[in-house]
Amino acid sequence: MKLAVPRSLLGQFVLLHIVVALAAAVTLLWSASALLHQTADHFQRNLLRRQATLLTATTGSDARTASPVVLSNGMAVSVIGPDHHVRRSYGPARPEILAAAPLDRTSHFFRRGAVEGYSVPAEGGWLIVSQNDADPEVITDDIVRSFLPRFALIGLPIAALVPLIGAILARRLTLRMRAVSAIAATIGPRTLATRLPRGWLPLEAEPLAEATNAALDRLADAIYVQAAFAADVAHELRTPLAIVRLRADAVAEPAIREAMMSAVDRAARVISQLLALAELERPIDDSAITVNIGDLAERVVADRALSVLATGRTISFERDFGAAPMNGYPEALTLALENLIDNATRHTPLGTSIVVKSGPGTQVSVTDNGASFPEAYFSRLKDRLWRGVGRDVEGSGIGLSIVERVARAHDGRLVVQRGPGGLGLVFVMTMKDRQRDGGGS
Repeated sequence: MKLAVPRSLLGQFVLLHIVVALAAAVTLLWSASALLHQTADHFQRNLLRRQATLLTATTGSDARTASPVVLSNGMAVSVIGPDHHVRRSYGPARPEILAAAPLDRTSHFFRRGAVEGYSVPAEGGWLIVSQNDADPEVITDDIVRSFLPRFALIGLPIAALVPLIGAILARRLTLRMRAVSAIAATIGPRTLATRLPRGWLPLEAEPLAEATNAALDRLADAIYVQAAFAADVAHELRTPLAIVRLRADAVAEPAIREAMMSAVDRAARVISQLLALAELERPIDDSAITVNIGDLAERVVADRALSVLATGRTISFERDFGAAPMNGYPEALTLALENLIDNATRHTPLGTSIVVKSGPGTQVSVTDNGASFPEAYFSRLKDRLWRGVGRDVEGSGIGLSIVERVARAHDGRLVVQRGPGGLGLVFVMTMKDRQRDGGGS
């Protein structure tokens, strides 16, 4: 079974510290237990060795010689003759120890259960000294057994503090990273001057902030250069187009003059849209003013009504009196709404109706009852220079991209959906009411 590792840095840090703390606690308890048992065993063997030396001295050179012996702490002593028979015993009888005792010319420590034994050769036989660790009078093993639970009660909380302290430190680190991420999330077309703060991140992550700031500097420069280039090109083309229009107007043949004037007007509109798009690509300043979206939409419909009616289509305006004033850029909003109306005029059959509606709130929509639109084209409607099935229809293919850019400049969005009954399209441009959100942009 694969261990599920948290994706967050804090989760991984805490999990690592918990694993390390548990491993350290287990290792520490095991090491302490082994060391205590080793120390107790060493102490017990020294005690048995001293008891055997004392008994050898008090019984004389002959191990069979009787002599008063005083024992304590759960000890027992047996004197074994050369015939391997017990000659004398002191303390509790322990036949299993006597049976297991190695009887040769060297001294041996041995254990049977809770009883530690010591066999030492003496003249004429052997001396067997043993001690039962479980005897109430033996305190060495009691100390070991009582020490380990108390040590665990102290050691385990201390070990638990390790991941807790690590989690607190990691939390402080991630909070700073979240703060920097929140600042990075605010960077957009209108806030290109914002940069990630220095000194907030750890030294290891500081180069990432510096590299991000450098990338933002290059991006801002590129946007300014691109916008300035598009604006310069548009301005430079206006004068030649004006001259071409004057020459075209002087053509005597009506059909040729009409075709030339139409081409020039189309080119002039494309240039105007490019110029507007270039302006929208710049970071928007604080020059926004209060705009009544209902009045603006009504004015645009009135301006466009004659040209729409001349194409064999109709246009109407509906005002939702719940529409709210907003902070915005009237020139950009006017351009966006004109593009939506022109788009509906060019891409719907004759006899269709176009409805412009303002509200509710800071929303404006354009609806047409044209033919059904293929589902596959919805995802590409707002792509620049894409004109879908109507490639023979006049248009530059950048109108909807400009509308979306205007909506985003007002912290909003452009949504395209099917019209009532599945016929036609509805373009809904919703802007954020920055006036209500604190004013300014």
